[in-house]
Amino acid sequence: MNKQEFVALLAKRTEMSKSKCDLFLSTFKDAVFEVCNKGGEVVLRDFGKFSMKERKARKYLNPQTKRYYMASPRRIIAFKGFGKFAKN
Repeated sequence: MNKQEFVALLAKRTEMSKSKCDLFLSTFKDAVFEVCNKGGEVVLRDFGKFSMKERKARKYLNPQTKRYYMASPRRIIAFKGFGKFAKN
């Protein structure tokens, strides 16, 4: 499901306009990024936790050229679901 399909589903379930649902989703994403970039976590009870993770530098192979490259270390937003959303 892509973002447009998800926004349409939210609009249908909440009986709100697609533009308002899109604005909510964008604002939610920006707020999560802001909190996580400051070192915090966003915990939504019975849903999951958003937090910042560090990815180490790694070596990877380009299958077309058969050459190895180095991927630089980076920070990513991670999500861990819990409750009925957690992996079994």
